[in-house]
Amino acid sequence: MGKKLQQLLLEKKGEILEKWEDSILSCFAPDAFHIFKKQKDQFANPIGHKVRTGLDELYDVLCDPSEEEVVTPDLEQLIKMRAVQQVSAADAVSFIFKLKELVRKELLKKGMTELYNEWLAFDARIDAAALVIFDMFMASKEQIYKVRVNEFQHGRHILVDGSICPSALVRRNIQTAAAAAGEAGNAPDGEKAPVDNTCG
Repeated sequence: MGKKLQQLLLEKKGEILEKWEDSILSCFAPDAFHIFKKQKDQFANPIGHKVRTGLDELYDVLCDPSEEEVVTPDLEQLIKMRAVQQVSAADAVSFIFKLKELVRKELLKKGMTELYNEWLAFDARIDAAALVIFDMFMASKEQIYKVRVNEFQHGRHILVDGSICPSALVRRNIQTAAAAAGEAGNAPDGEKAPVDNTCG
């Protein structure tokens, strides 16, 4: 990427980041979009904060030809947030391609068609970053699935969805069958075994 394009990207950083941020937050309901945009406190507005800081760090990386490491702490938090939101991999990665469109529009405004070769280099950096972000998203999804499998195996998912863990379900079925047999005459009258719903 050449110095002219880099200078333009730095000059237009605020304007481009604002539009880039809007392109992500627009997937939320209008009321939520308004809150995410207006509320600047990171604790009152963690989603808006993660989007804002994640894009800012990524933009700086992409605008610096000497910087090869795409992954930044805030970008990583943004991708993890997207993974928790249950969006598809395509939706999670697509935001970076929006930057191509925004920068291309700025070039056309300036009539800087002579920067085509510089644009191609920047375009390639965005494509490379998209692949890294895709890997980050899939790693976050894999981590979420591992946590859920672990919760299910240890019966802790009962705290999440209110269902009964497998071991307790097996014991309940056995006890229910035993109680039915007792009602058929295999146990003293009126006596029923208590049903155990505890895990483990």
